[in-house]
Amino acid sequence: MPSVWCIYHVKKYRYAKPKPKDKFVIIALRDTKPWGFFINTDIRQFVQNRPELLACQVSIKASSHKCLSYDSYVDCTELFPFEDTELTDIRDKVDKQTQAEIKKAVAISKTLVVRHQKIILAD
Repeated sequence: MPSVWCIYHVKKYRYAKPKPKDKFVIIALRDTKPWGFFINTDIRQFVQNRPELLACQVSIKASSHKCLSYDSYVDCTELFPFEDTELTDIRDKVDKQTQAEIKKAVAISKTLVVRHQKIILAD
């Protein structure tokens, strides 16, 4: 069973845009299935132009997460569902500071489902 607050490498994830591709994800909650945030190398221009979305981008340091080649961003504007079978390649545990920053972003998010926010913030 996949663990919350761990980074997984997912091959050809179906919800990646514009087409399925490999993604690093952080599992942030477990409901009937695991849900996670994407880790991106940069922040899209669309997000940069919207302060309410930009506030939900969390920096994640490569120096604290050996699976990352460079500093990146956790996009806390949208959670994605995963099957347990997609989460077999665990790479790292998310450090406490990054967990705290993700929770701050989740708390102010206007795009996440309230139920999911409550589960993440209760952890």
